[in-house]
Amino acid sequence: MRHGEASWQASCDAERPLTENGRVRLYASLRENAARMQDVQHILHSPYLRAVQTAKIAGEVLGVDSYSDDALWTPDNDPQQAIETLEAFTEQTILVVTHNPLVSRLVGGFCGAGIEPFDTGTITCVDADWPAMGLGSLIWKA
Repeated sequence: MRHGEASWQASCDAERPLTENGRVRLYASLRENAARMQDVQHILHSPYLRAVQTAKIAGEVLGVDSYSDDALWTPDNDPQQAIETLEAFTEQTILVVTHNPLVSRLVGGFCGAGIEPFDTGTITCVDADWPAMGLGSLIWKA
């Protein structure tokens, strides 16, 4: 999932908060897709404020705790490093809240195809028996 719409009014990129519109749209989208996301067991997220706020909203809607990974889920991180971290979550359903370009590179890598950049608040479901490039299938995108 890409974080919700964020303000540009902040002292640095990492401190950009969600806008009110971003919050409203996230709640609506997550509630609309909650049934499809009922198996989510963990939420991993970027330490950037907008991702933390998005993960908190997702956790409220889905009834799941969220965890920050300080370096892993930032915008320009290496998708391969992210995938290697996901190996600790095999046999589990997780929601990752992160940023472009990482999220589009990660989903594209999993599915073995180019994926267009994600709009804010976009959620995708990728099924993979093992977290590795080319081993996933795109199930749905909202």
